[in-house]
Amino acid sequence: MSTVHTMQRGLEKALHRAGLADDRELAGRVRDEGHRLVFLVNGIVRTSRLYQSDNAAFEGPAREVATVLKGLIDLLGAVHIVCVEEHIYVNDVRLRVRPPEQPVIDSFVAELDRHNVGGLSFHAALSADAVKALAGALAAPAGQTGHGRSALAAALGGIAEVELTGRYRFRVKGERRAVKLALGAVMRRGATVATEAVANLGANRLPNPLPVRRAVIDLVEALRENVGRAAAGPMRRRVATMGAGDQHLLTVTNLALLLGQALGLDDAALGDLGVAAMMHDVGYARGGTRETHEGLGLRMLLRQRGFHEGKVRRLRVVLEHHLPFQGETTSLFARIIHIVDDYEVLTSSRPGQLPGIPPPTAQGAMWAARGTTYDPDLLAVFAQLMGVYPPGSLLELSDGRWGVSVSGGRDPDRFAWPVIRIVREADGRAASGREEIDLHAVRDRLRPKRVLNPASKGVEIGEVLDLAFGPLDDEEQP
Repeated sequence: MSTVHTMQRGLEKALHRAGLADDRELAGRVRDEGHRLVFLVNGIVRTSRLYQSDNAAFEGPAREVATVLKGLIDLLGAVHIVCVEEHIYVNDVRLRVRPPEQPVIDSFVAELDRHNVGGLSFHAALSADAVKALAGALAAPAGQTGHGRSALAAALGGIAEVELTGRYRFRVKGERRAVKLALGAVMRRGATVATEAVANLGANRLPNPLPVRRAVIDLVEALRENVGRAAAGPMRRRVATMGAGDQHLLTVTNLALLLGQALGLDDAALGDLGVAAMMHDVGYARGGTRETHEGLGLRMLLRQRGFHEGKVRRLRVVLEHHLPFQGETTSLFARIIHIVDDYEVLTSSRPGQLPGIPPPTAQGAMWAARGTTYDPDLLAVFAQLMGVYPPGSLLELSDGRWGVSVSGGRDPDRFAWPVIRIVREADGRAASGREEIDLHAVRDRLRPKRVLNPASKGVEIGEVLDLAFGPLDDEEQP
């Protein structure tokens, strides 16, 4: 039996042993001790405004905070406190607060909000002195620390165990955003989240899924009317501020969400799918190879206690996303991510590696492996989504001009007729890439003749896609 299949069976046994009762017990402990930690931290921040850090009044509260935090670290591996409006979550568990206690919660949120911080993550226990330093930095007037997370991080100095996270707003079920989100701004936020997640994993820190889920929720909404732009992700130019691995995670997440939407998954399932996609390669951040990263990633995520449904889905994706098609034995999310992951790898160009292959060629090779490597039904939906000539395809047209596809499959009638941008005239002169033609509208006199390889033809596909969709690097920061 292969190592992967052995680990699958071990995971199944672990899930059976976990049981609902164990999860309820763990959630109860997190809720009680998390409640205690938040109230203690809020109290010591207020105390730091009255006394110097070397005052004896600090010693008892600082030691108590350190003790409670150590207990939660031993229980959970990492402690993530996240403020969401008037609520506080500790590792996905919402604290229950009685009405008389709400002012304390509001005070804690306000202390973080002054520094543009929405949460604190603790990746290891703190000494009493480190607790006092944290309290002093949080209590300092805004004029002393400046504004924003970076200023507070600088004030914390060398407390590497503490991570500051951004402010988040989670909409309640059924609530719709009044203003449509700009996909570029959402992509920048997603890029930041991906980069931070990879950095934390590389530093052996347990991931905090809440910021990732927030970015995914925004992506789900913004992608609904931007299918072509999101589908062009593998062919876009590299973002200067992101590593190739980080951008791979973001692109795979976008493609997975597009496929999930095409399959009719509801928003909750799409949220779980997006988080799983963002974390599918966590093992590489710990130095894993193609052969070992599934196991390393699984062990990384298993350090975080509890077995709620979203976590189970992430674990199965990490373990199964390279497996050949085995019917429903492999999870739906893993089958989705297997398709979009391979498509992104085949078509994208990475520094120091050979250029990617043309999208139609990649899609054709994958289609030939349907039913053996890939789920044939999911692959058919993906092909319909991308079209015969997915975004980023370089085409020679029947009149001799060259064009780059900037649209997906759209619908059955336009499946083989993309929108293109002209990059070369029939006489060989370079074109600006600004002329756009919907081939379906002119199909009686103009059609695709053959697929060209942009690497051998000297065409910068990313530049054309930037013209069509706007360069990601120039989008306004969210």
